[in-house]
Amino acid sequence: MMRTLRGSAGRVLVIAALSAALAGCGGDDSSAGPAPSPSAERTTGPGTYPAPDRLCDLVDFTELAIAVAPLAGTPQTRETGGDPTVSSGSECSQSLSGGRVHARAVVRCSAWKKIGKAVEMHRYGRGSAVIADSSLTDVTGLGNQAYRYVSADDKPWEVDLRLVVRESNLDCELHTQSGHPMDEQGMDIAFAAMEDTLGNLLPKLRP
Repeated sequence: MMRTLRGSAGRVLVIAALSAALAGCGGDDSSAGPAPSPSAERTTGPGTYPAPDRLCDLVDFTELAIAVAPLAGTPQTRETGGDPTVSSGSECSQSLSGGRVHARAVVRCSAWKKIGKAVEMHRYGRGSAVIADSSLTDVTGLGNQAYRYVSADDKPWEVDLRLVVRESNLDCELHTQSGHPMDEQGMDIAFAAMEDTLGNLLPKLRP
C-alpha cells in the first residue's frame, strides 16, 4: 500500500514540475500557442481558373518593353488546346524592337480541367526542359509553383529566357527571345520584368 502511495506521489511531483517548466517557457501571455501551419494545397478536383481566351486583351508587356526593347507592332493572339475536355488556353505574342535589339515576348496560358493534371504537367515540363548552363532556378512568391531558366533550345534566337508558373489548375509560360546576346545583368533584368508580367496577369485570369 505504501509503495503505491509513494509511486502516485512521485508521478504527481513529475507532472507538477513539467507544468511549471511549460508555464515558464510560455511567459506571461497565457494565450500564446504554436503558430498555425499553412494548409496544404488542394490538388484534387477542378481548379480555380476558367479557360483563358483573348490573352492579348489582358497581358501588359510594359515591363518587358522597359527591360528589353520597346514594343513593336500590335500583339498577336491565338487560342490553344486541342481537347477542351482536358485543357484550353490562349497565347499572345508581342514583338520588341529598338536599336540593335530585335526580340519578342510570348505568353501562353492553359487551364487544365483538374488541378492534379496541372501539377503533373508542370512537373513534367520542369523535368524535360532543355536547359543552358544549369540555369534552372525555382521562383518563390509567384503562383503555387514557378521556375525559370535559359533554354538551350533557342534557335534562331541568340537568347531564350523562359518562366513557367502554375497556380491551381492554370499553367502559364512566358518566353523572352532575343536576336541579340544578353549578359548576365541583362538576363536578370529581363527575368525580373517577366516575373512582374506574369504576376500582374494571374489575378486578371481569375473569375
